[in-house]
Amino acid sequence: MPPFHISSLPPPSPSINLYTPQHLSSLALFPDTQILTSPPLPPVPPLFLSALRVRIPVFVHEQHCSLRGEIDADDARSWHWVAFAGDGDDDTAAVAALRLVPPPNEEGNPEKGGGTDEQGRRTSPSHTPSRFWDGREPYVKVGRVATRSEYRGQGAATELLGAALDWAGRNKDKFRLEGGEEEWRGLVLSHAQRWVKGWWEKIGFEEDEGMGVWWEEGIEHVGMWRRV
Repeated sequence: MPPFHISSLPPPSPSINLYTPQHLSSLALFPDTQILTSPPLPPVPPLFLSALRVRIPVFVHEQHCSLRGEIDADDARSWHWVAFAGDGDDDTAAVAALRLVPPPNEEGNPEKGGGTDEQGRRTSPSHTPSRFWDGREPYVKVGRVATRSEYRGQGAATELLGAALDWAGRNKDKFRLEGGEEEWRGLVLSHAQRWVKGWWEKIGFEEDEGMGVWWEEGIEHVGMWRRV
Protein backbone atom coordinates (compact mmCIF):
# COMPACT_ATOMS: atom_id res chain seq x y z
CA MET A 1 0.00 0.00 0.00
CA PRO A 2 1.52 3.35 -0.99
CA PRO A 3 1.75 6.13 1.61
CA PHE A 4 -1.09 8.65 1.60
CA HIS A 5 -1.02 12.21 2.85
CA ILE A 6 -4.39 13.50 4.13
CA SER A 7 -5.55 17.12 4.19
CA SER A 8 -8.82 18.75 5.18
CA LEU A 9 -10.60 22.01 4.41
CA PRO A 10 -13.15 23.83 6.62
CA PRO A 11 -16.45 24.79 4.97
CA PRO A 12 -15.46 27.02 1.99
CA SER A 13 -18.64 29.15 1.99
CA PRO A 14 -19.32 31.75 0.76
CA SER A 15 -16.66 31.85 -1.96
CA ILE A 16 -17.73 28.78 -3.94
CA ASN A 17 -21.40 29.80 -3.91
CA LEU A 18 -20.48 32.54 -6.39
CA TYR A 19 -19.42 29.99 -9.01
CA THR A 20 -21.61 27.76 -11.17
CA PRO A 21 -20.94 23.99 -11.19
CA GLN A 22 -19.64 24.42 -14.74
CA HIS A 23 -17.16 27.06 -13.57
CA LEU A 24 -15.95 24.88 -10.71
CA SER A 25 -15.60 21.87 -12.99
CA SER A 26 -13.52 23.88 -15.47
CA LEU A 27 -11.28 25.26 -12.72
CA ALA A 28 -10.73 21.76 -11.33
CA LEU A 29 -10.10 19.87 -14.56
CA PHE A 30 -8.38 22.62 -16.55
CA PRO A 31 -6.12 24.55 -14.15
CA ASP A 32 -5.35 27.28 -16.70
CA THR A 33 -9.03 28.28 -16.82
CA GLN A 34 -9.77 31.91 -15.96
CA ILE A 35 -13.21 33.09 -14.89
CA LEU A 36 -13.38 36.78 -15.84
CA THR A 37 -15.94 38.83 -13.92
CA SER A 38 -16.24 42.38 -12.66
CA PRO A 39 -15.57 42.61 -9.82
CA PRO A 40 -13.30 39.52 -9.73
CA LEU A 41 -14.60 36.51 -7.83
CA PRO A 42 -12.75 35.35 -4.71
CA PRO A 43 -10.38 32.44 -5.30
CA VAL A 44 -11.64 28.89 -4.85
CA PRO A 45 -9.73 27.00 -2.12
CA PRO A 46 -7.19 24.73 -3.83
CA LEU A 47 -8.10 21.73 -1.68
CA PHE A 48 -11.72 21.94 -2.82
CA LEU A 49 -10.55 21.84 -6.44
CA SER A 50 -8.40 18.82 -5.55
CA ALA A 51 -11.49 17.09 -4.21
CA LEU A 52 -13.35 17.85 -7.44
CA ARG A 53 -10.48 16.38 -9.46
CA VAL A 54 -11.36 13.07 -7.81
CA ARG A 55 -15.15 13.43 -7.62
CA ILE A 56 -15.94 14.61 -11.16
CA PRO A 57 -14.13 11.77 -12.98
CA VAL A 58 -15.73 9.20 -10.67
CA PHE A 59 -19.31 10.44 -10.30
CA VAL A 60 -19.85 12.44 -13.50
CA HIS A 61 -17.66 10.64 -16.04
CA GLU A 62 -17.81 7.05 -14.74
CA GLN A 63 -21.23 6.90 -13.06
CA HIS A 64 -22.96 9.46 -15.30
CA CYS A 65 -24.29 11.63 -12.48
CA SER A 66 -25.22 15.18 -13.45
CA LEU A 67 -22.68 17.91 -12.75
CA ARG A 68 -25.36 20.03 -11.06
CA GLY A 69 -26.25 17.09 -8.83
CA GLU A 70 -22.61 16.38 -8.03
CA ILE A 71 -21.64 19.94 -7.03
CA ASP A 72 -24.48 21.08 -4.79
CA ALA A 73 -25.33 23.57 -2.05
CA ASP A 74 -23.94 21.30 0.69
CA ASP A 75 -20.40 21.71 -0.66
CA ALA A 76 -20.23 25.26 0.69
CA ARG A 77 -20.99 24.18 4.28
CA SER A 78 -19.11 20.88 4.39
CA TRP A 79 -15.71 19.85 5.67
CA HIS A 80 -13.75 18.42 2.72
CA TRP A 81 -11.08 15.74 3.00
CA VAL A 82 -8.59 14.61 0.34
CA ALA A 83 -5.97 11.87 0.28
CA PHE A 84 -2.87 12.47 -1.81
CA ALA A 85 -0.32 9.91 -2.98
CA GLY A 86 3.02 10.61 -1.36
CA ASP A 87 3.80 13.34 1.13
CA GLY A 88 2.52 16.54 -0.47
CA ASP A 89 -0.64 18.27 -1.67
CA ASP A 90 0.24 18.00 -5.36
CA ASP A 91 -3.09 18.30 -7.21
CA THR A 92 -2.08 15.64 -9.72
CA ALA A 93 -1.64 13.20 -6.82
CA ALA A 94 -5.15 13.60 -5.33
CA VAL A 95 -6.44 10.03 -5.15
CA ALA A 96 -9.50 9.98 -2.84
CA ALA A 97 -12.00 12.48 -1.46
CA LEU A 98 -15.03 12.82 0.78
CA ARG A 99 -17.07 15.46 2.60
CA LEU A 100 -18.68 15.71 6.03
CA VAL A 101 -21.96 17.66 5.94
CA PRO A 102 -22.91 19.17 9.31
CA PRO A 103 -26.45 19.37 10.70
CA PRO A 104 -29.15 20.10 9.78
CA ASN A 105 -29.74 17.45 7.11
CA GLU A 106 -32.84 16.55 5.14
CA GLU A 107 -33.92 13.48 7.10
CA GLY A 108 -34.86 15.91 9.85
CA ASN A 109 -37.19 17.84 7.54
CA PRO A 110 -40.55 16.15 6.90
CA GLU A 111 -41.10 18.44 3.91
CA LYS A 112 -38.22 16.76 2.07
CA GLY A 113 -38.35 13.47 0.24
CA GLY A 114 -41.11 11.28 -1.09
CA GLY A 115 -40.48 11.89 -4.79
CA THR A 116 -40.19 9.39 -7.61
CA ASP A 117 -38.34 9.43 -10.94
CA GLU A 118 -39.80 8.90 -14.40
CA GLN A 119 -39.68 5.13 -13.84
CA GLY A 120 -41.63 5.37 -10.60
CA ARG A 121 -38.65 4.63 -8.39
CA ARG A 122 -38.24 6.39 -5.03
CA THR A 123 -35.65 9.17 -5.14
CA SER A 124 -35.26 9.75 -1.40
CA PRO A 125 -35.18 7.67 1.80
CA SER A 126 -37.95 7.15 4.33
CA HIS A 127 -37.67 9.62 7.21
CA THR A 128 -39.19 7.50 9.98
CA PRO A 129 -37.34 7.12 13.30
CA SER A 130 -35.50 3.84 13.82
CA ARG A 131 -33.20 2.09 16.28
CA PHE A 132 -30.38 4.20 14.81
CA TRP A 133 -32.01 7.63 14.71
CA ASP A 134 -34.84 8.98 16.86
CA GLY A 135 -36.01 11.50 14.29
CA ARG A 136 -34.56 14.45 16.21
CA GLU A 137 -30.89 13.90 17.02
CA PRO A 138 -28.50 15.99 14.89
CA TYR A 139 -26.20 13.95 12.68
CA VAL A 140 -23.35 14.46 10.22
CA LYS A 141 -23.73 13.05 6.73
CA VAL A 142 -20.63 11.59 5.08
CA GLY A 143 -20.74 11.56 1.32
CA ARG A 144 -19.02 12.04 -2.03
CA VAL A 145 -16.62 9.24 -1.08
CA ALA A 146 -14.60 8.52 -4.20
CA THR A 147 -11.26 7.06 -5.28
CA ARG A 148 -9.56 7.53 -8.62
CA SER A 149 -9.78 4.31 -10.63
CA GLU A 150 -6.03 3.69 -10.76
CA TYR A 151 -5.78 3.78 -6.95
CA ARG A 152 -8.70 1.53 -6.06
CA GLY A 153 -8.02 -1.50 -3.92
CA GLN A 154 -5.09 0.19 -2.16
CA GLY A 155 -6.98 1.40 0.92
CA ALA A 156 -7.03 5.12 0.16
CA ALA A 157 -10.73 5.67 0.85
CA THR A 158 -10.66 3.49 3.96
CA GLU A 159 -7.70 5.42 5.36
CA LEU A 160 -9.27 8.75 4.44
CA LEU A 161 -12.65 7.97 5.99
CA GLY A 162 -11.01 6.61 9.12
CA ALA A 163 -9.00 9.80 9.53
CA ALA A 164 -12.01 12.05 8.89
CA LEU A 165 -14.29 10.25 11.34
CA ASP A 166 -11.57 10.02 13.98
CA TRP A 167 -11.04 13.79 13.72
CA ALA A 168 -14.79 14.45 13.80
CA GLY A 169 -15.19 12.33 16.91
CA ARG A 170 -12.51 14.40 18.65
CA ASN A 171 -13.93 17.72 17.43
CA LYS A 172 -17.67 17.43 17.94
CA ASP A 173 -17.95 21.17 18.61
CA LYS A 174 -17.21 21.80 14.91
CA PHE A 175 -20.60 20.27 14.05
CA ARG A 176 -22.89 22.03 16.49
CA LEU A 177 -26.38 22.45 15.01
CA GLU A 178 -26.56 25.81 13.28
CA GLY A 179 -28.52 28.31 15.35
CA GLY A 180 -29.09 25.87 18.19
CA GLU A 181 -27.59 24.77 21.46
CA GLU A 182 -27.83 21.01 20.93
CA GLU A 183 -24.47 19.36 20.47
CA TRP A 184 -23.67 16.75 17.87
CA ARG A 185 -23.19 13.47 19.72
CA GLY A 186 -21.28 11.56 17.05
CA LEU A 187 -24.10 10.13 14.89
CA VAL A 188 -23.07 9.74 11.23
CA LEU A 189 -25.21 8.81 8.21
CA SER A 190 -24.14 7.63 4.78
CA HIS A 191 -26.37 7.51 1.71
CA ALA A 192 -24.39 4.50 0.52
CA GLN A 193 -24.52 3.15 -2.99
CA ARG A 194 -26.05 -0.27 -2.55
CA TRP A 195 -23.40 -2.14 -4.53
CA VAL A 196 -20.67 -1.06 -2.06
CA LYS A 197 -22.73 -1.65 1.10
CA GLY A 198 -20.24 -4.33 2.16
CA TRP A 199 -17.39 -1.81 2.21
CA TRP A 200 -19.36 0.47 4.56
CA GLU A 201 -20.14 -2.49 6.81
CA LYS A 202 -16.44 -3.34 7.10
CA ILE A 203 -15.77 0.12 8.54
CA GLY A 204 -18.52 -0.07 11.13
CA PHE A 205 -21.67 1.23 9.42
CA GLU A 206 -25.00 -0.59 9.76
CA GLU A 207 -27.88 -0.51 7.29
CA ASP A 208 -31.13 1.12 8.42
CA GLU A 209 -33.63 -1.06 6.57
CA GLY A 210 -36.43 1.29 7.57
CA MET A 211 -34.99 3.91 5.22
CA GLY A 212 -35.63 1.54 2.33
CA VAL A 213 -33.91 1.53 -1.04
CA TRP A 214 -34.03 4.61 -3.24
CA TRP A 215 -32.42 5.94 -6.41
CA GLU A 216 -30.16 8.98 -6.59
CA GLU A 217 -28.85 9.92 -10.04
CA GLY A 218 -30.00 6.52 -11.31
CA ILE A 219 -28.04 4.58 -8.66
CA GLU A 220 -29.55 2.46 -5.87
CA HIS A 221 -28.81 3.74 -2.37
CA VAL A 222 -29.38 2.59 1.21
CA GLY A 223 -29.03 4.42 4.52
CA MET A 224 -26.24 3.35 6.87
CA TRP A 225 -25.39 4.69 10.32
CA ARG A 226 -22.41 4.72 12.66
CA ARG A 227 -21.55 6.56 15.86
CA VAL A 228 -18.05 7.94 16.46
